[in-house]
Amino acid sequence: MRAMTQTSMRGLKFFCLMALGIVVVAAGCSGKATKQRSSSGGTVKIGEVDPDSAITADGGRVSIRSPVGWTRGSRSDDYVVRYTPGPQKTFPAIVVTAGDPPAGIPEVTTDNHKEFVAAVAEQLSVTFSSAGKSSLLKKPAAMTLGEHHGVSWTAPGTAKVGGLKQPIERSCVAIVFASRMYTIEARAPKGKLDDAGRAAARGVAAGIAGPVAQESAEESPEESPGLSPEESPEAPLGGEAPKAEEPAAAETP
Repeated sequence: MRAMTQTSMRGLKFFCLMALGIVVVAAGCSGKATKQRSSSGGTVKIGEVDPDSAITADGGRVSIRSPVGWTRGSRSDDYVVRYTPGPQKTFPAIVVTAGDPPAGIPEVTTDNHKEFVAAVAEQLSVTFSSAGKSSLLKKPAAMTLGEHHGVSWTAPGTAKVGGLKQPIERSCVAIVFASRMYTIEARAPKGKLDDAGRAAARGVAAGIAGPVAQESAEESPEESPGLSPEESPEAPLGGEAPKAEEPAAAETP
């Protein structure tokens, strides 16, 4: 009788441990942001986007989705779409621009991913090199964002904040979709761009897809401020150099 009781207790203990293990595994899979392995062997966070926020943009070529909880900015000819964390937030701002991809690369696959990265790096070297030295804060590197094979880099820039020109940091990723190159930037004053802003920009890039039968970016969006670099040689790849906007109100860090 005693032996049976000990056996039953061991069985109950094993069952409880198994149940606990299942709960722990399930809890580890419940995060909103996803992680994806980068070309350097590490992982990068890709922010969650709101599927209900999809808009068709860039002449009906693509659909773009907002980071969860972010606000879409007012319409502009300087970018495809812009997002900020809220109606009264000036940074970080996520800006999407579009343009032609490097010559001979109408799409990017695993076969020509390295070629795409090299082509973008060559374009950036022309824009950001002076006296043989690059001013890029982080050199171009291959990055996979959802189903897109892209490239990432970090660059300096300037913008008007509170009427004053200030240096900003621009964390950029670029992908090719529908024979267009889309550059997605997270922008903030120097030292103010956090990991959440970078992850949100990657989420926007990962969420770019074919057009949907929903609101177009050309229709009335919500108004929001944001950082927009003035016209300069430090314009993003994939689009025309942005023109100066009305000065954005400074935000208390």
